[in-house]
Amino acid sequence: MKKAFVFTAVYAAMAMLVSCEKEIEFRGEQTDPKLVINSLVAAGQPVKAYVSKSYFFLDDEGNTQAPEDVVVSLYVNDDFKGTMQPSIDTLWNTSWMIDDEGNYTHSYRLATVYGHDYLPEVGDVVRIAASANGYDDAEGTTSALPKAAECQMDVEVTGWDVWYQQVYNHNTYEYEDDSVPYASGNLMLTFTITDPNPGKTDCFRLVGSQQSHIDFDYDDPLFEAGMLENDFIDASDLDTRPEGVFTDALFDGGSYRLQVEAYYHQRFDDGVIPDVVRVPILLEHLSKEYYNYLYTRDQGEEFMQIWAEPIQTFSNVNGGYGVVAGNAVTTLWVELPIGE
Repeated sequence: MKKAFVFTAVYAAMAMLVSCEKEIEFRGEQTDPKLVINSLVAAGQPVKAYVSKSYFFLDDEGNTQAPEDVVVSLYVNDDFKGTMQPSIDTLWNTSWMIDDEGNYTHSYRLATVYGHDYLPEVGDVVRIAASANGYDDAEGTTSALPKAAECQMDVEVTGWDVWYQQVYNHNTYEYEDDSVPYASGNLMLTFTITDPNPGKTDCFRLVGSQQSHIDFDYDDPLFEAGMLENDFIDASDLDTRPEGVFTDALFDGGSYRLQVEAYYHQRFDDGVIPDVVRVPILLEHLSKEYYNYLYTRDQGEEFMQIWAEPIQTFSNVNGGYGVVAGNAVTTLWVELPIGE
């Protein structure tokens, strides 16, 4: 009975905390909007940057549209390469809200993509600067662009299943005659990774592409290795480390056999199962800025840390916000004989 009373008291206290509501007047200083630059640069690829603006967190509209007169400039190894031009690849998001009359309205948040045809090389240092009337000048600089890491992969299929499932039509409240095929499988993937820069700390990430239809169990000891030393990161909860990210702490100057269990699942909406499906897996060699961004972003988004101090997402854009970083991608392919 004593334990039951304790639990009841705890839940009652939590209910009181959740149900309490108090309106607090904001007495802080409203910050002016700043330019935002986000860019991930890779050697041998044209340079792109997503440029927008910040807004005050109490602003109902939340408009991040870049100023019309913004000028974006590209520098490589401190040499001016030209002005980056806007493209049609504009990033749109829709946010819904209720106005004072109870009607639904929406505003668009967008970032404009600016590009340049220049192809940087491994080891180049790329700087992207943006300026506009009424805004502080902003610029972000990468460290030396990394080169792609050497990696080999062995695949073992440990389980496989193909089945068909009827589709329920919500308009007719009946199941369709045609059924949709599904395929799923368990895989054991072994990667042999070679350190590209002996004597220097390197950062990596192993992920599936958006078209992979694959999930990983990151249980290898390599993913538990120590966090990169950096005074900017003041977070040490291993449960919130970004998935698939690791360093060469366990194989500096050598190679490492990394074992990862993976689960593949795909639905074939066209009703046809191909004989073979090629699944892309990405091994990214990350710059230090990209590593720091991934770490602080995941730490800040961790929903279990509700009682912790806020964690600032890493930014290396002076005079504004965002991150300008580099990476190099090695694409590995898993061929699955689904038809068999």
